[in-house]
Formats: sequence, structure tokens, C-alpha cells
Amino acid sequence: MKLVAIGAHPDDIELGCAALIKKVTELQLAEVYLIVLTDDGKAKTRRREALNGARSMGVPKRRVLFAGMRDGQVRVSARSVERLRNMASEWEIAPDVIITHTEADSHNDHVEASRIAHAAFRQCAFLHFSIHLSAELDRFEPRLFIDLAQDSLESKAAAIACHGSQENRLKGVDLTIHEQILGHLAGLKRVEAFEVRLPGQDHSPAKELLALSDSPFHRFWLPIMPAEPLTIFHEGYSQPGAAIDWPTGHENVGREALRQAFNDRWLPRSPLRERASDEADVMASLNGDSIVLVGGAVGNIAVRNIYNRMRGTVWAIDYDVPRTEPAYLLNRETGVRHYPRFGGSNSVQLDYGVLSRVTNPFSPKRKIVCAAGATGFATRAALELLAEASPAGLVARHFNSAKDTQMAFAVESEGEHIKVLDVHYGR
Repeated sequence: MKLVAIGAHPDDIELGCAALIKKVTELQLAEVYLIVLTDDGKAKTRRREALNGARSMGVPKRRVLFAGMRDGQVRVSARSVERLRNMASEWEIAPDVIITHTEADSHNDHVEASRIAHAAFRQCAFLHFSIHLSAELDRFEPRLFIDLAQDSLESKAAAIACHGSQENRLKGVDLTIHEQILGHLAGLKRVEAFEVRLPGQDHSPAKELLALSDSPFHRFWLPIMPAEPLTIFHEGYSQPGAAIDWPTGHENVGREALRQAFNDRWLPRSPLRERASDEADVMASLNGDSIVLVGGAVGNIAVRNIYNRMRGTVWAIDYDVPRTEPAYLLNRETGVRHYPRFGGSNSVQLDYGVLSRVTNPFSPKRKIVCAAGATGFATRAALELLAEASPAGLVARHFNSAKDTQMAFAVESEGEHIKVLDVHYGR
């Protein structure tokens, strides 16, 4: 894989993506090139600083290129685009991934640099970073996050320190505050954050980089929704059928937790839309979108008639007809059933559920997420797992690959202890 980072100015790459570049070079995931578009009155000094910064990030000086454009006058044009293409051709660079500026920026050079990069390299995956001095975070849409833990923080500081001529300018706005604001979106202290733009075709090199994301929440959801919105089909109780013999408020609490997580973490706006499974044409969405199915087979007819009947479903919530006993967690391969346990006033003491992320059989490039419990109690637990998705949590631990994943679990009445019964990995 070949990765090209393009910065308008000699210190932009270090400010925006030094930790990511360092991670890529240390893991030897890609052959990394850096392109700096501008020179200014201190061209010799700044070129030396850029080469030192590149070396600090693990990029040899032979892979650092300078386009020679004038500082403050970067413009997308036939000439500037051709300049970049000629440089790539001369150095035999056919990039798979481009890292460059976001257009959510108030600096004209930064915005134009992004546009030049997109015009010059049209079939690449793109990651866009923000620069703290000119970022417009109300328009920034980050989906990939690199944790600035102690080691990466120190290596990034070392790369930035190579630009001694810019020390006074860089102190004008606090980079730490910028990284902390972005870190809040990922549930981390400080991060580098990137918008993600993928080409239409399946792009395996980009997937390797997306797997580096230190935000389990975004790492789980981003592959599911290359296009927004994302539809949740929740329980619907208007149709006749099996009686609901538990309080339904638990599902509502779980959905609110997931709703709030997207409101907090998915800028600039949540992609979620919600519809009752018994009132909507679920198949119309399945034929082109990724969807989330919430609730077990008793309350959600899409879980009952679609998810439970999919060829790859190993763990499912099901019930017998006529219904003389509770719904249960079923292993379809072994036939083993796990029944919830009830206490006084029909309260749930122990429940069983399944959390799945599987390929949509009607649209193979999309996914189906299923959060289902034998009662609403385990459904709530599954939704809260998706909402929290902490670095140390079960979602981060078990949904850490692109493979289809089904996690069966038990949850006690307090809701604080979840025991994983089995994790089944598919294709």
C-alpha cells in the first residue's frame, strides 16, 4: 500500500497527522510519501525543518517532495493539479490512500490543498485532518481517531518541535484543547481525528487504516454505514401475535442510550432514523442499506422473519407457538435453549441476548446489526453495549475484525454484569 500525506505548509502534516503517520511507519503498513505544497521566504529553513519532521515520523527524506507553490496563493487549477500528477508520475507514486486537509477550515491554502489533492488523485481513499489554528469544528465530520497516549503524544511533540521557525505562531492557539475536544467524541483524552472518504469500490488498503482507529464506537459503526442515514427498526406491538409478558420500557431506555451516543459522537449530526418494524417496509431498506434490528422475535417481526431465518444465523431469539413458555436464546446449530429467569411481579432476574453484526444477504456490501433479548432487559443491555463501546468493553474485544460476529450473552437483573456465552465468527 502507498500512502501520500499532502500538507499546504511544511508543518501541517505534523500538526494534523503525525501520530497516524508514525503508527503506519512503525507497523510498516504502507510506503509513506509526504508532499509539501508551498515554500515561502524562508524556503531553505522550512525545507530543512520539514525533512527533520519527516525523519521524526519515520519517513526518509527521499520520500519528501516539495511542490514549490507560493505561500498564501495555493489554488486548485489545471496547472496545480497537473503539477501534483507529474510529481507522482516522476516518483512512480500510485497512491492508495491520501491524507490531507479538511475543507472545514478557514485557511484558504488548506481548503485549496484539499481540492487539489482530490482533483489529482480521484480513485483513492481520503483521510482529512484539521489544523487547530484554523479548524471549523462545526463542519468537521471525523470518523477515525488515533489516541494520543503518552508515547504517541511524545513522538508528535518531537515532530512539531522540528519546526522551530514557527514556534511563536504555533503557540497562538492551544493544540492541546483542540485534541481534547476531538477526544471527547471518541471517549478518549486526546486524539488526532480524520474524516473518511472512500471510493465507490471495495477499498481494502483503506480498511487496514480504519482498523487502526482507537475509538471502538466509530470502528464498529463506520464500516456499516458508508452512506447515511442508518435506520433502526425497533419493536412493534400493534400487530396480533405472541403476548408481551414483560415491561417494554427497557427497550426504550436502551434506544435512548444509543441515540444519545450518536448525538455526542457522530458530528455534525446523528445519522439515525427510527421506525417500528411492524409499520415499515423493512425489505425496501434491506435491498440497499445497512440496518439495525432491535428486540427479539416476539416484538420485532423483522427479527422473527428475516434475521432468524438467515443462513448464517447461529444465535437467535425465538419462541414456540402456541406460546406457553418464555422466549429464549437459541443456538440453531446445537438446539440448546437458554430461558430467562423471572422473580416476583414478573420481574427479570436473568436474561439472555444476542448482539450481532452480519452481512446483509440482500445487499452484500451492507450490514445488519441485531440487538435482541429474550426479554427487553437483554435488548437494553445489547443497546447499551453498542452505545458505550469503550476501549476496554465487550464490543471492542469481540467485534475487532471485519468478520461477521454474533455474541451470545447473559445479563443479571442489576444489569451491571454481562457474561459472554459464545462468540461466533463468520466470513
